[in-house]
Amino acid sequence: MRIAVQGCSHGSLNAIYDTVLQYQQHTSKPIDLLLLCGDFQALRSKHDFASLAVPPKYHSLGTFHEYYSGKRKAPVLTLVIGGNHEASNYMWELYHGGWLAENIYYLGAAGSVYVDGLRIVGASGIFKDHDYRKGHFEKVPFNNSTLRSVYHIREYDVMKLLQLSHREHTIFLSHDWPISIARHGDTGALLRRKPFFRQEINDNSLGSPPLFTLLNHIQPSYWFSAHLHVKFAALYDHSTSTSKAIPRLQETLPSIPTQKQNDRPEQNPDEIAIDDEDDFDNPIRVQLDAQQKGNPDEITIEDDDFDNPVLQAQPIGETVDGGSGNPDEIAIEDDEFDDPPTAPLDLALQAIPKQKAAEDLELDESVDLVEKARQEGDGAGTTGVVGAPVSEVKEAVQAAEKEGRSETSRQTKFLALDKCGPGKDFIQFFEIDTPSPGPSGQPPRLTFDPEWLAISRALHPYLSTTIHQSTLPSAAALEQLISDERARMDEEGLLVPSLNAKEDGSVDLVWEKGPIDIDRVQKFWPTSPSQDQLGPNGEGGSPDQWYTSPQTEAFCGMLGLENKVNPAPM
Repeated sequence: MRIAVQGCSHGSLNAIYDTVLQYQQHTSKPIDLLLLCGDFQALRSKHDFASLAVPPKYHSLGTFHEYYSGKRKAPVLTLVIGGNHEASNYMWELYHGGWLAENIYYLGAAGSVYVDGLRIVGASGIFKDHDYRKGHFEKVPFNNSTLRSVYHIREYDVMKLLQLSHREHTIFLSHDWPISIARHGDTGALLRRKPFFRQEINDNSLGSPPLFTLLNHIQPSYWFSAHLHVKFAALYDHSTSTSKAIPRLQETLPSIPTQKQNDRPEQNPDEIAIDDEDDFDNPIRVQLDAQQKGNPDEITIEDDDFDNPVLQAQPIGETVDGGSGNPDEIAIEDDEFDDPPTAPLDLALQAIPKQKAAEDLELDESVDLVEKARQEGDGAGTTGVVGAPVSEVKEAVQAAEKEGRSETSRQTKFLALDKCGPGKDFIQFFEIDTPSPGPSGQPPRLTFDPEWLAISRALHPYLSTTIHQSTLPSAAALEQLISDERARMDEEGLLVPSLNAKEDGSVDLVWEKGPIDIDRVQKFWPTSPSQDQLGPNGEGGSPDQWYTSPQTEAFCGMLGLENKVNPAPM
């Protein structure tokens, strides 16, 4: 299966699909699946701006509404997770997962599905410790506080993901990075591009502690992320004990060499060097057409200042002076990763005034705003935006240690990608073997993960829609609950629509065992009016209106669950 992976989308769907199509034309290799790592911005109309955590002056509708309305159709099966720039009202409607538009499937707040036997697991949102143990209490219309908290990942959803067993052929998608992953690649190169990460990398707080726990538990073959607006590759070795894999929290990293320095920079002895420019292929370089209508939510930050020609760590057996390489370095050889062609973007970026960066951070937890504020010397208000409290880091490390090292030499290849923009490394193409490939020339088959369905049914009583999250069961109790649900599903099957419609077009529900196609149960069904359905003055719909999704009703009906997500009024 040939897959494309995209970093932050920021509403630029046309540009992304144009890039995919140009790749196909350039290589004559069809893309079967597109994975989007958050900040999707599924804005159906301008009414959804009220549910988007972006300052009003940067509001831009983007192009998703064209796919929602049916004016356009996604040319390739697209799987999506959420980030911190989303139409959170729409994402909440599909909390359990569902079609955002035809051929564009959202994995939900957390989810797991199969594509031709390849397991795709996703965790939406970003980590903030003060909301982590709360329930999903936010309601439309959001206020300034809930507009941000609604996309913060919750312990309940992480707990569900932690019940997944290890499977070969697994890809994990997250918006945030797992903590410590920055120490498993070329950390020096990362800091040359993004020097404002230094403090968080020093104290090992860059990223999400719960995602680190999930990394050690699920041990996927690949892990793709976005959020930090930089391309970065790493190799995480699960056979190495946690204490060795993570340098001591009090350790600091070597200083960044000056750009004119001719000597090789001092290296961190605990660092595993991975040249992401070579091992994951060269970045895409995108030309910007300033005349085209843009997405003002994008904030121009010049990365070129950090990309000066400082000598990079070399792969095994190769050094700058021709001597022998570091035998402890790990090099990734990924010939299957392809260099995509150049494609034009349908957006133009606007720079944010410097004096506004810290102020806008109060609404928008943007990495670009953090960088801009720190460049201005106003870093006090940026603490905790891209980093986690050290206490949470220690908790995640302890959880990983409890998980133990892998008995086999499993490795996870990690790749983070940038946002769409000029000169940004935002998309990557690669080929992966699938356990159950479909017929040649046919779209891949998207099916429910039966293990995830059992987990969802077992833990549904604990899904809280108030601020207080009820106490979750012990590990032993959870294991038994899920085992019971798996046995029940194996014996009874699931209640799904029949494949054969009656003469009047109606469809009976039947009990079915085995793999269930998602589009058999969930069909794309627009709830809110699209932009082109609104009147000239915005008539039709309301920013304060919430909707009950037939897809969520169908998912809950299949599992025999009460719908707790925007249930229809009685």
